[in-house]
Amino acid sequence: MFLDIANIHNYDREVAPFLKNGVIIDSTVLWEIICGLISTRITKKPHVEYEKILRFLDLIKINNKWEKFYITPHILTEVSHHLRNKYCKYENYKKIVEEIMPILQIFGEHHASKDDFVNRIDFKNPIIEAGDISIFIVTDRFFEDDKKIAIFSSDSGLNKKYEDNN
Repeated sequence: MFLDIANIHNYDREVAPFLKNGVIIDSTVLWEIICGLISTRITKKPHVEYEKILRFLDLIKINNKWEKFYITPHILTEVSHHLRNKYCKYENYKKIVEEIMPILQIFGEHHASKDDFVNRIDFKNPIIEAGDISIFIVTDRFFEDDKKIAIFSSDSGLNKKYEDNN
């Protein structure tokens, strides 16, 4: 189920239950946050997507509460790879890493085991997106325990899988 900010009538009933257990953050959104932090804090340039994310987080009352977010080692690997590839040639790469790592350290962590990961591969249509698969594994664990969890993603495939799921 998608969160429709414009039509929230009761935050405590319609939003808060999904945030109580935290928010799994997808690599696409995490990457925008990292690029936004670098742009606004280090290169002093505006970053439109980052500002949109911060406004959204403020609307759902978790702005700058990074400890409410969870990542998987797979998501961390994807984002670290992007960070290295995009910024390693920058003169201030060390400063960039020093700025980003404390925020990543605050995030909570959920694991997806190798066996769970391998068992999720659809061999008829093998798409291996490590971050997405790890989110599927973690999210399904919440469903099995009859708990709610929010996923913050801009990935159409990930969103499609959970759009009708409370």
